[in-house]
Amino acid sequence: MVAAVRDSSVDSSGVAAVSRDKRVKCDIHALDEDGMVLCNPRDREAAHRAEMEGIASPDRVRVTCRKCLTLLYKRDKTRRDR
Repeated sequence: MVAAVRDSSVDSSGVAAVSRDKRVKCDIHALDEDGMVLCNPRDREAAHRAEMEGIASPDRVRVTCRKCLTLLYKRDKTRRDR
């Protein structure tokens, strides 16, 4: 006889539990000139969600997202080289 292994992500009613983001601190994203998230410029919903949740900032000093910081650096470098 084989013992049934219970998946911890499924509750007693058989419904899968939704995993929540357990991070305490979220990254702050940069916004481009059009108000879109710099690291995901084609997703309007992401831009709206970032603004509503307070995880987007036009202030470069507050940005903590690595992708946004890299893109800001590249953008500023190309502007300086002109």
